[in-house]
This record gives sequence, structure tokens and C-alpha cells, in this order.
Amino acid sequence: MKVQKISDHVLSLGASDPGLQYFDKLMPTPYGTSYNSYIVRGEDKVALLDPVQSDSIHQLLSNLALAGVSHIDYILSLHTEQDHSGGTELLLQRFPEARLVGTGKVAEFLEIHLNIPASQVQVIAENETLDLGGLGLTCIPIPFAHWPDNTMYWLEEERILFSSDLYGSHYAVPPYKAADEKIHLETTRSYYAEIMMPTSKLLGRHLAKSRDLDPLIICPAHGPIWYEPDKVLSLYESYISGKVDKRVVMPVVSMHDSTKTMAYYLAEKLEGFGIPVNIHHLDDPNQDLRVSMGKVVEDTVDASCLIMAAPTVLTGPHPSAGALALMLNAFKPPLKYIALIGSFGWGSQIEKRFYDLLPQVKAERLDTLLVKGLPTEEDYKLLDEYARMLKEKLISPEKE
Repeated sequence: MKVQKISDHVLSLGASDPGLQYFDKLMPTPYGTSYNSYIVRGEDKVALLDPVQSDSIHQLLSNLALAGVSHIDYILSLHTEQDHSGGTELLLQRFPEARLVGTGKVAEFLEIHLNIPASQVQVIAENETLDLGGLGLTCIPIPFAHWPDNTMYWLEEERILFSSDLYGSHYAVPPYKAADEKIHLETTRSYYAEIMMPTSKLLGRHLAKSRDLDPLIICPAHGPIWYEPDKVLSLYESYISGKVDKRVVMPVVSMHDSTKTMAYYLAEKLEGFGIPVNIHHLDDPNQDLRVSMGKVVEDTVDASCLIMAAPTVLTGPHPSAGALALMLNAFKPPLKYIALIGSFGWGSQIEKRFYDLLPQVKAERLDTLLVKGLPTEEDYKLLDEYARMLKEKLISPEKE
């Protein structure tokens, strides 16, 4: 990542990781990611916001040298997860004069995750301003905008909001190129689904606070800087609104094509009723399961219904369906309805075992439709009835 001038007093000079394929070994990152770090220079003091991941510290140190930063007074930790804070100790070794600053929760978590004693942290309170001389960084805790310790800082004099994980994206822009807006919006959506959706009910006040500040620029911890903040604020407002589209997300896994036959037949019937269906193959041999599941999770950000199409394996759900259920339970999408269809060979407890993995998904559970073996003519009639039931649920007049 190159050194980027944001204003006369603010630089972006973090690290880029374009080759990263999975964030946290789980979330697909086809465009890599960045670990953003910022320098704010006041008349008297210099502050650095967020050390980078430890294996990227060389990029940060190189950029600091390129920017002529030879002295740092404050290192502000906005969030202690290692992709933000991993380089803290190495940075303190390079700049021993710097004071480590964070909220009480940051101090607590630095001790847990990096073994940095909490006593070494200069604790800053909510709405307290760190005076840099002519510039001040005001502390705005945003608990559970991912983790309990996430913190924003507000540079009022220049109306720049350092937003931590909030409003981020996993997108490492190629050097000396401008961010592609389509990719930026795409990665912002997937980032929201996988990072922010689990705590979406708590984001409203943080979003309202961001609106009230009316920033000119938003500087997140990952991905490109927002020079038109309304774009991302409007996106987040739509995401947390709870409004969903009348469409179906249908993850499919099938061992001998019986379940796939059912899924395709049902999808065709629903499409005939004007209900869009997005099928995601969990059994794609050319795609890592994490990619398939990531696409499903992202697709549920604003979908009204998910239909899991899966066969029974030893009386329970196919392990791919079980893995997806665990993901959905963790990310808690705003689905209105969830359903299960599939085929079995000789016996099944798939319904109980599948839903036992979904205690946090509060969507209405529709009737389960299971077929023994390959679908028969009578089974197709049941699928016709199932499609009509879904039509009534999704697009009946009282739901318009």
C-alpha cells in the first residue's frame, strides 16, 4: 500500500495483502484486503491510529519512513483483534517514546490477546478528546460494531471519521490505481454480511451517530477510504432496516441427484410465479465450500426466504448443509422464512438435526418436504403444492 495524503494533516499508510484468499481462514476475500493505518499530525503531537497485522508491519514501517515520520507521540488502538493490533509491540519498539492509547475495553483486550499489560495503556474515555495541538481526536466507542472494543475517533477540525471495522471492505486496491466503485460496493456488501450482520440490531445508534457527525471523509480499518460517505451510510441504513426482497436463496447439495432434481423443479415453479430463486451449489467440485457458503451468507442480507435442499446422511443432514447451518446461526440473517427439502434412502432425522443447529435464526420455519429415494409423480405433485404455499407466504396480498 502506498502512502496516501488524505489532508494536510492526515496520511493513510497501512499495509496491503492482495493475495489473501480467506479472512480468518473462513471468509472468502477474492480481492484480498488491506490493514489500514493512519497518521494525524497536529501542531504539537503526532498520533498513529491502528498498528497493522504483525506480518505486515514491515509495510507500515517502510511507509512511515517514506512519509518522513520519525517521531510518534500516541499509538491509538481502535480494536484489538490481531489484524488491527498485531504490530503494536514492534511499533512500540521502533517508537519507544509513544504512548499506547485506548478505551478501557481496549486495554483489557490488549492484555488478553497480545499480553500487553493494561497498565501500559493510557485509557481514554468516551467523548474525551486527545489534544494534538490545533487538532483533536475524540473517542467514540462503538461496542459490537463487530467486537466489544471497537472504537471510532472523530477529527472535528477536518470532519474525518476513523471508523474502525465499521464501513470497511476486504479490497486491496492495486498500487497506483483508483478503487473500482463496483468492486468496492460488492466487497462492502460481503464484508457487512460476514462482519456486521451478526450484530446488526446494535448498529443503529452507531450509524445515527455517524450521520449526526456529518463527516466529509470516512477512513475505515479495511478497504478504500470513503470520500462520499453518504454512499456507505445509505447502504448500511438499507442493510439494518430489516426490509427484504421477495426472493428465495436455495443452497443445494445432492449426492445422487434426487435432491438436486427436487430443488430444480421447485425453483422452476417458483420462478413461474414470479419469485426469483438464487441457487448456490454447496457441492461444486471446483469451489471451496467456504466460497459457496460465503455467497449464501451474502445473498441472505436482503432475501426473505432460504430453502435448504439437502439429502440425509446417516439420518442427519449432509455435512455441507450442517456447516452452512452453523454459519447461518452465527451470522443471523434477517430472513422471514426458512425451509428444508430433500431426499433420504431409508430413514431420516434431518429436520430435527438441521434446525437444532439454528437456534439463533428466528425466521418462521416452514413445513419440511422429504422424499424417499428418487421423486415420483406423486412427489412432484407435493412439490407443486409446496410452491403454491411459498407463493402465498411470499407474495400474498396481505404481504404486499
